[in-house]
Amino acid sequence: KMLTPGDAIFLQRLLTGEVPKPDWKKLNRKATFKMSYKARSDKIEGVLQKMLDTFKTNLAEATKKEEDAQALYDKVTAAKGAELQAALDALTKMEKENGARGLSKEEAQEEVDALKKQVVDDTKYIKQVEDALATKKTEWKDRKELRAGELEAISKAISVLHSDDARD
Repeated sequence: KMLTPGDAIFLQRLLTGEVPKPDWKKLNRKATFKMSYKARSDKIEGVLQKMLDTFKTNLAEATKKEEDAQALYDKVTAAKGAELQAALDALTKMEKENGARGLSKEEAQEEVDALKKQVVDDTKYIKQVEDALATKKTEWKDRKELRAGELEAISKAISVLHSDDARD
């Protein structure tokens, strides 16, 4: 490999003992290569700050949701507890009413028996009415025939009375 020209001059001066005098003016001047540096951490800090704000907002929303859910849970639990107590009270009351239910069953059976007897009686009555109706129909038929005969006889009598033979 070959040395670069700058390295070759440095090596030559080192071997010959020729050390240049330091140029203090050049060494003490401001470093311009440092001037072009721009801090990029501001952007990173900005992103981190936005993330922190987002996390705080999300935490506040989650906390609010959790409080609302807990309040709803407490409300539903209280309502269900009241329903349970009401059901237990009703069950206790039902045990007391079972004796009354037995009486009610007896009364209901009596009513069923009475209704069956009523149906039998009503059936008998309907049969009697139908028989009476048949009798009345035959009587009516006979009366109608008799009436028709009477009307015919009356008409004949009137015609005889109005005839010329009867006027002489």
